[in-house]
Amino acid sequence: MDDCELRALVEAQKNWMVDIRRRLHRIPERGFAEVKTQQVIMETLDALGIPYTTERTWVVGVIEGALPGQVVALRADMDALPLEEPEGLPFRSEHPGMMHACGHDAHMTMVLGAAKVLMGMRDRLPGTVKLLFQPAEETDGGAEPMVQRGVMENPHVDRVYGLHVQPYLPVGVIETRAGTLNASTDDVELTIHGRSSHGAYPESGADAIVCAAQVITSLQTLVSRNVSPLASAVLSLGMISGGTAGNIICDRVSLRGTLRTANGEIRAMMKRRIAEVASGVAAAMGCTAEVCITSGYAALVNDEAEAGRVMRVGARLLGEKNVVRKAAPSMGGEDFSFFCERVPGAFFHLGCVKKEDMPAPLLHSRDFHLDEDCLTVGAMMHVALVLDGQ
Repeated sequence: MDDCELRALVEAQKNWMVDIRRRLHRIPERGFAEVKTQQVIMETLDALGIPYTTERTWVVGVIEGALPGQVVALRADMDALPLEEPEGLPFRSEHPGMMHACGHDAHMTMVLGAAKVLMGMRDRLPGTVKLLFQPAEETDGGAEPMVQRGVMENPHVDRVYGLHVQPYLPVGVIETRAGTLNASTDDVELTIHGRSSHGAYPESGADAIVCAAQVITSLQTLVSRNVSPLASAVLSLGMISGGTAGNIICDRVSLRGTLRTANGEIRAMMKRRIAEVASGVAAAMGCTAEVCITSGYAALVNDEAEAGRVMRVGARLLGEKNVVRKAAPSMGGEDFSFFCERVPGAFFHLGCVKKEDMPAPLLHSRDFHLDEDCLTVGAMMHVALVLDGQ
């Protein structure tokens, strides 16, 4: 298939995709509660004649081509955010307090649009295409349990792709990079244990508040003094609580924060050093520190060859000037990483706002909106990536 035919086939589905995107936009749901969303996806796959399996709220569709070739997976996340959507949109959210403020309605639509095109050419399609509709990207993470339940096997996936709309890019522009694209995400909890006493006699106690202050200050040096200036890490402590009265030396302070790192080596080092520094500072002040770090998403690391494929295909379809090589990783999390840990894959960003409307509200804002022209661009990229190299 040449690019002109591909473009025409995808453009012919634009109105169909717009209708589906608006239908999904009306029914935003939380992670692992995407019941109505799952139903729309299943009904659409049924109408297209695409077989699928389900577990919890995810859906895995399979398109088997008539010709031999690789197994390629396309992923779309499904969940929405707990935000109240402003009035005015004719297809506004019908679920109070929930909104598709991160564009996942568009992601699902793009994969469905690609699926319709690929199904229509199944008699000349090489290989197999897996459609991974994944729940809970915004919360607990649906990718890891999907991988654990075997969605990348039977048949084994050879390469996997995903995308995310970005309102800082205009429609028709994509962005990616080889190597780390998104940081790992870990939850950090610290508890400083001191010894209570009367505030008038501080020498009788061990002040957990003063100790916590010193621990916070010391932890802030980890990135500046333990991580290379050429590498990436963030440690942010966003919650602190402790104390019962103004005249009582506090015996317990709780701290909570987030750790973001660009690779596994930095991640392991930071986890170790957080515990060492917190315990050492606490001991020096007559206190103890309890450290609990809960692992979240792994760093999203694009395969070099597959990131190169995305950029090459994008340049061919959109023009070289519309393919941006991202200079540095984002410290935001993205659980597409769990698919990339199993097989070579690449994730990329897709412009979703008209140039004349920029700057536009960012993701996770109740004012976020997208231009539906991006639907055909995303679907076209998906189809082209499936076909490339087959």
